[in-house]
Amino acid sequence: MKRLSILILVIMAGMVSCTAIQQKETAKESKSSSFQPEPLEDDWSKWLVGKWQVTSGHSDFLGDESEGLGESNEEGASGFIIESILNGQFLTWESWNETGEMTDEQKKQLKEALKQTTNVSDEELERFVSMPYKSLLIQTIDPKTGERIAYCFDSQRLYGQGRGRLEDNKEVMEWEWSGIGRGVTSVGITEKINDNKLSVSMKYTLPDGNKMEEKLEMIRNKIEAEK
Repeated sequence: MKRLSILILVIMAGMVSCTAIQQKETAKESKSSSFQPEPLEDDWSKWLVGKWQVTSGHSDFLGDESEGLGESNEEGASGFIIESILNGQFLTWESWNETGEMTDEQKKQLKEALKQTTNVSDEELERFVSMPYKSLLIQTIDPKTGERIAYCFDSQRLYGQGRGRLEDNKEVMEWEWSGIGRGVTSVGITEKINDNKLSVSMKYTLPDGNKMEEKLEMIRNKIEAEK
């Protein structure tokens, strides 16, 4: 009986020792991964990097009889430059526009849409649509959960936070918006069509319950595609 007790104590001591070693190794790995995560070198992130130009787009309100914001087919007029920054830990999406401003028809459509969702004056709307529009999206991967996370800011001080996931050749992000868009939520889907073509769709739910959808198709800049 005495020998058995000693044997049990030896086994228990060994188990405690192994557990302590495993805990130290786990803590070491966790500390290492959180201290310096691997850069965004997954296939999706590497594919996104480049200059993308809009080939077509459409925005409209859903579930009502409004005419929406109309359709645009101004190839090369606008798009995004997607870059890897800060030692590859983040991607940035920065909007660009060759003309720097909207056409008169686009301004008219946008003002009509904003009148349906805001109470701003005509003077404020005119000032709003007369300023060049720019946006910046910063994206990375949560090292603990593997979720795609992003923050978006624009020149109207609209800002939002998104969290999502990859589903095959699609990235699905759920957004909550603040600033001028306070109370708005949306679901965005970026889909890879081929190596040099993608589509982006965004479905917004407005504070009053109305819904709006925006769709864009983009191609990689020809110079970038030939590299």
